[in-house]
Amino acid sequence: MACSQDEVIPPLGESGGTDGGDSGPPLPGGDDCDENWYAIDGAPVPQELNGPEAFGGSLANHQSRIEFTGPARQPDPVVPTPINAAFGQMTFEEFAARYAERVGNYWFVEGDQAMTDADLHALYDRLHEQASKGAQPPVPTAAAYDEGGFDAAWSSGRKLTLTWCVGWVLPSLSANEELHAEHVALLIETMEWATRAWERAGDVNFVHLAQYDSPEAQASGQCQPGENGIHFRVRTGPECTGACGGRVLIEALPQYEFEDPANIDGDAEIVFGLQRFFDNENEARINALHELGHVLGFTHEHLRWPEEQDPDSGCNGLGEIPWRGLTPPDRSSVMANDFCAGVNPNVPWLSAWDRLGAYYQYTWGRRRASMMGLVSQVDDYAYDGLGQTGILWQTSRSARMQRWSSTGAPGQPIQFAVEELCADGSAPPCMGAFDSEGRVRPSPALLSGGVFDLDILFHGPGSVLADSLLLNDGAGVDAVNLDLDWFSVPVVGSFESGNADQILLYRPGPEEDALLVLEDGDVVTYPMNFGGYAYPLAGRFRGFAGGRNDIIWYDPQKNQISAWQWDSQQVYTFVANSPFDAGTLGLDDGAEYTPLVGDFNGDARSDIFWYSAGAGADIMWWSQSDEGTISFAAASAQVVHDYRPFVGDFDGNGIDDLLWFAPFAEMVHVTSKLWYFAENETYTSRVLSTNRDYSPYIADFDDDGCSDILWYKPDDPSLHSPLWRCLPNDVDFACEPSVTIPAGAYPVGFGGSY
Repeated sequence: MACSQDEVIPPLGESGGTDGGDSGPPLPGGDDCDENWYAIDGAPVPQELNGPEAFGGSLANHQSRIEFTGPARQPDPVVPTPINAAFGQMTFEEFAARYAERVGNYWFVEGDQAMTDADLHALYDRLHEQASKGAQPPVPTAAAYDEGGFDAAWSSGRKLTLTWCVGWVLPSLSANEELHAEHVALLIETMEWATRAWERAGDVNFVHLAQYDSPEAQASGQCQPGENGIHFRVRTGPECTGACGGRVLIEALPQYEFEDPANIDGDAEIVFGLQRFFDNENEARINALHELGHVLGFTHEHLRWPEEQDPDSGCNGLGEIPWRGLTPPDRSSVMANDFCAGVNPNVPWLSAWDRLGAYYQYTWGRRRASMMGLVSQVDDYAYDGLGQTGILWQTSRSARMQRWSSTGAPGQPIQFAVEELCADGSAPPCMGAFDSEGRVRPSPALLSGGVFDLDILFHGPGSVLADSLLLNDGAGVDAVNLDLDWFSVPVVGSFESGNADQILLYRPGPEEDALLVLEDGDVVTYPMNFGGYAYPLAGRFRGFAGGRNDIIWYDPQKNQISAWQWDSQQVYTFVANSPFDAGTLGLDDGAEYTPLVGDFNGDARSDIFWYSAGAGADIMWWSQSDEGTISFAAASAQVVHDYRPFVGDFDGNGIDDLLWFAPFAEMVHVTSKLWYFAENETYTSRVLSTNRDYSPYIADFDDDGCSDILWYKPDDPSLHSPLWRCLPNDVDFACEPSVTIPAGAYPVGFGGSY
């Protein structure tokens, strides 16, 4: 590692001033916006400039510099906890009395994790049998629920539409009107804050259906799970009293996924206790983060060291439950109860490994358009054999897909041609069995090396789910079965010369990774290994002169950065650089960062903007790499609110910009914004009018060099999603008619900024 002496990173040159600010109405203001946007989303939001990011600024001042050199080092392995022999001697009644509590129709294990009678019997039978045989647990303990050999995680068709509302809140309106109002406000604000935290950690979207909130109604009024598209509700109640911070009343995840998107199971809810949740803001945030973690499929972290627990403390030591470890044991996790032995005091934010585990579970492999723009003719999502940008919709729990291809000319209204496809390679109507559990994850990549069409890896994590590769020639698709019995995180990039992409199947921790390559029509894997736990950030950090894409590895627990620098002269080889302290370039140890990858100054090299939600300092790393060396220089910035960030070129100048998305209708009333970047490393900020909650899908549908936005809204009862067409000359958007999306479908390649 070679770098300059530690220096103070200078702040923005113009942050907080009015130069470059937007004095007009918020965007969009192009054609048909009154009819096709404001009539749907709501009246234009006020022109509120919430902090310095609402103005123009400069990110050009930078001094600190870092270069990558030296070999990487390997982590220590994680050792599974052995099965407790005592389970072999217990009856079910003894097991239930010691490890569970009966409340209504549920058994609660570990205080707040609901199980049906059948679930608890199945758990007892498994532990009793394994202990009687002296067996070892099948997988490392803790972190994510494990059901039948696969993770109980949300499907592609559900993870972006986790809808919720507020039910009955105590004290009742009639008993104490003022305190009731205070509790309702705290609950809503806390839940919206906590859902945004999990959304930044992984590509999920919790949608607050506030129109159905019924906090004054004892039976929760209109807030009924299973009705009106409501997935779960949040309320108070007698199920959680005294020291109880909250409980999640949801059956095991595989049982409340669904075949028909209109048919949502009806008893999912979070119940918060009055004594703890409403004691103070920090306690409320801790409990909300914790219970939402259960909704996402994460279990108690303190199960990972059961030998330290005293059952009488409420920490029952059921570490033998076959949870699957996503990260190393984390004593600072918000999913660990701090009254249990060995747990650090809970704090009101997600730990580094909480965030990383959510990333592994829910941020699926995707291909960044900016990786390949000067080399491959597929510089956006194209599936039709013509290189025309579109969307591939995958319907979970079936083989059904729709291929949308944009047919409009540059600068003209966006239109799509729609074609039905089957993920198993058969002809529609796709009657064959495929992804019956809704757990298969699609990742687009140009594996065949063709110039116009993207292929799809359908990755079924683990040994139970099937994996396949869908080879696409633009006319038809050919499904190839794969034998990948791994839990892995696909990382898409072009790590070799030529047009083709490859996919690194990254297995966090000591397990060996593999590079998936298509060679002469055959699928080949090359052994590799990053022996640690990190975010893999693929990009063209050295531009196109220094080979192809490289990978920056960010370890948020150790606040370390390392790199894989791929060698274009040798087949699938790289230099693994040793980790260095990210604090050298301004990243604070212990801070939450979302890395946003893009070319923000138009020099054909990928930069990284490190977004720290809230009041934390944000850092831009400008790539100063050359053909042989990866290096960055840093400049500071300040983004003072909670956003879901997305990257695109929204003015058509060949330079990536940042969309800071926030639904204004949430209680904090924060406006969305666009940062338009220029070659001189400055930006201009414009305010957007976005009232409702969406999952923006960014692509250049009309091929005019400017990123359009599909405001994907899968919870809309009519299945309509608004569409903005970028107007590069006006630095604005025209509002196209809404499009009707397939029910329960997922836009393959969706993702934020990393």
